[in-house]
Amino acid sequence: MNRRGFTLLELLVVVAIVAVVSLGATVAFGNIEHQTANEELKNKYLEIQRAGYLYLDLHNDYLDHFMSEKVIYLKVGDLYNENYITEDLSNPVTGDEISQNYYIKIYIKGDVNDNNQTVNSCIVERKKNDSTGIIEEMYISDHLGNYKSIEASSCN
Repeated sequence: MNRRGFTLLELLVVVAIVAVVSLGATVAFGNIEHQTANEELKNKYLEIQRAGYLYLDLHNDYLDHFMSEKVIYLKVGDLYNENYITEDLSNPVTGDEISQNYYIKIYIKGDVNDNNQTVNSCIVERKKNDSTGIIEEMYISDHLGNYKSIEASSCN
């Protein structure tokens, strides 16, 4: 018998194969897009921290304070307003704005006695506890740009 078309079963098999391939491609693309957004956020946090180092290097009054206190906090909004941070502050993962109220904490890590000190940095959010009056730090990003959940407590 000479057929001129496809049977319903053959068409159904082709549609099923196309659906499976499309679903796999969509899932793979979604994962790649999420990973890219995470890397972009990590790079933004690193650039913000580099801007803090640059600001500290160019302002001797802050550098003197840093050398005596071993820690300094630089407000992200101040660095942004003074063009030390030139990128927009949008978070590529959530689409929200990275808060200009975050601080870059630059600190000296290590023991003075063993001469194994390093300068390190992280990004924190500082809030005053209404009941105790103590300023609490909430960790946003470590010195490598890795960001943590807001519940993390330290960047040491």
